[in-house]
Amino acid sequence: MLIGCMLQVLAHASTYVYHDGRETVSRVLSLSLSASTDVDVPALRSPDYQLVDGDLVITVGRDSFRQVCDVNQSVVLIALFLGEEEYNQLKQHCSKPSTAIFSGAPMSLRLDILSTFWEDHAPLGVIYSEGLNVSNETLGVAEDKRFEIITSAIPLGSREEKLKSLTNVLEHSNLVLSLYDSMLFDAQFSKDAIRLIFHKKKSLVAHSLQLVRAGALFSVYSTSQDKLALTSSYIDVFKASATLLPSSYPAPLRVAFNPYLIRMYGLVLPTDQFLIDKFGVCPESGCQEAFY
Repeated sequence: MLIGCMLQVLAHASTYVYHDGRETVSRVLSLSLSASTDVDVPALRSPDYQLVDGDLVITVGRDSFRQVCDVNQSVVLIALFLGEEEYNQLKQHCSKPSTAIFSGAPMSLRLDILSTFWEDHAPLGVIYSEGLNVSNETLGVAEDKRFEIITSAIPLGSREEKLKSLTNVLEHSNLVLSLYDSMLFDAQFSKDAIRLIFHKKKSLVAHSLQLVRAGALFSVYSTSQDKLALTSSYIDVFKASATLLPSSYPAPLRVAFNPYLIRMYGLVLPTDQFLIDKFGVCPESGCQEAFY
């Protein structure tokens, strides 16, 4: 009976995509999602005035998620372009039902891949923004005996304060891992971090392909197309059954290495076939393209 009532409400509800301050991005995502699902997914312009009870909103980024969480209407959210740790903290302050398609990759998977070729025994530094609840326990690596891991919060102060804090991390670590953390890794800090780490002759295991192209050692990530494809399936399931699928990463994830740094450090990488068979991750070109 309850499910029947919910489905009746959903029949009259709408599905929107919302990116605060970036209407052009919303329109592009709207076209893509509308083309890949059985429903129209228009761009949302005014969450406070357009939404009604039962609506489903695809939010893009941290600010959009928080804005939709604060509306008075009883809506449901699917979050995009948030890291797992960031989303888990945000949802604690959101009373509305939500799920997420995570960006980045699980820390345990990144360490599994790292362990196949990295032999340096210095501690690994994990950096994230001050205020984000991060520990070896929340990262799921408390029992990992392969690496000594030091988590370090970077203050969200001035540019100089951030770089000073990162410099302190580099005094103890030759390799730093970043989380998908939109509060910390804006365009400016991303550039500054890459320059500083390279200047100190250290390395960064990044959370995105863009940072690998900018100078990070490697990254495990998903493409925007993979995220949107998974989002479409979440929308279809919700519209058909009023069920929110659990938060997850797109599968398979991809891994990209920086060939310049691999040569400079003389690292011997596992083969594409090994990475697919052992960890279920594809090379940057994709699983199918890797063998043709």
